[in-house]
Amino acid sequence: MKQTKIILASASPRRRELLAQIGFKFEVLVSDVEEKVTTDVPHEVVEELSCQKAEAVAGLCTGARGYAPYEEQVGADEAGVISEQDGKAPVIVIGADTIVACDGQILGKPKDKQDAFDMLMMLQGRTHQVYTGVTLVRLEGESVTKKTFHEATEVTFYPMSEDEIWEYVDTLDPMDKAGAYGIQGFCARYIKGICGDYNNVVGLPVGRLYQELQQFKNTVIFDLDGTLSDSIHSIKYCTDAVMAKYGYGPFTVKQYQYFVGDGAANLIKRALTEGGDTKLIHFEEAFAAYKEIFREHCMYKVKPYDGIVELLAALKARGVKICVFSNKPHAETINVIETLFGKDYFDVILGQTEQLPIKPSPEGVYAILKKLGAKTEDTLYLGDTATDMKTGKSAGLFTVGALWGFRDYKELSDNHADAIIERPEQLLEYL
Repeated sequence: MKQTKIILASASPRRRELLAQIGFKFEVLVSDVEEKVTTDVPHEVVEELSCQKAEAVAGLCTGARGYAPYEEQVGADEAGVISEQDGKAPVIVIGADTIVACDGQILGKPKDKQDAFDMLMMLQGRTHQVYTGVTLVRLEGESVTKKTFHEATEVTFYPMSEDEIWEYVDTLDPMDKAGAYGIQGFCARYIKGICGDYNNVVGLPVGRLYQELQQFKNTVIFDLDGTLSDSIHSIKYCTDAVMAKYGYGPFTVKQYQYFVGDGAANLIKRALTEGGDTKLIHFEEAFAAYKEIFREHCMYKVKPYDGIVELLAALKARGVKICVFSNKPHAETINVIETLFGKDYFDVILGQTEQLPIKPSPEGVYAILKKLGAKTEDTLYLGDTATDMKTGKSAGLFTVGALWGFRDYKELSDNHADAIIERPEQLLEYL
């Protein structure tokens, strides 16, 4: 976070105080975007409005025009905020909106004193809900990541007399607050209790905010065969078909688990050698035949490993960027991924191409990180073979070995895996 520029897309002094209270250094930039609400469901309203505020200011940061920035740079001198960005540091824009809801009726800021009085009359002696929506937009290089969430807190008032309500209204404290009251000020004398996050009522659930911000930093790069997809039967089917032309094979699944991992060319070389063609006389012909048959049958009996779908959903829910780097040909890599998980599910998919050397070269990893604007220290690599461990380690990534794939614990350990896991969900422990 010290390398990240934080921009608060809100002029609220309470939100500024809360961010400063938890040690954040930040600047304030507010747009004059016209707020539009398309729902009357309280938590959807605050999420929608927070999103509009954050996106508008993010647009300012990327050169959009038509918005008027808030002039004051809060705490810039006192907190030592960097006012000029060097163009490389990531930026996170925080947009927030708070409303009060009582019996399903949304209470915003009062229009005048009478409106404030009427709101407080509705709330006194009762329990209502306070909703704050927060949207985070992270900008780094060409990468833009967004997440939106909300928190809800129940607040119960003691009964207030009309004289007490007018006394409070005359302080003018209610006039810039949703629901016409501030829990942290004069009105605190009338608060009977709360259920939930106190800071959420003030205007920003900073505890939840901090946890969500931590999750922005993670990227996970997956190997494909033996890690995401159980694809050994498709590889065996296609290679056996080619080897049969020369009287070789069929080979066992266990043999194929050690033939694979270093690209299709090496797969064919190992199969030919195992069959007896130690001088690889048939390699060129066999390799061309394999590529042809594999294009048609690359999805033969292929399925995700148990727990992979759930792991990917959990990562996406956390805002983690998910990528695939495979030695399988690029077109077939995309075919497998999109068939199993859907189009545009992964942030980056990279298979074997003529432009990049195959694993264990780290060049493909670097290409992925550059495209995402991600950093090695914020990236985890998951694979199932020695080649994967070498790839991750040579790229400087935290590298995890998967025991449900093609190879065993000893191979992963001997090749310096930072961690070795038996089930996909265990990966979450290492983010």
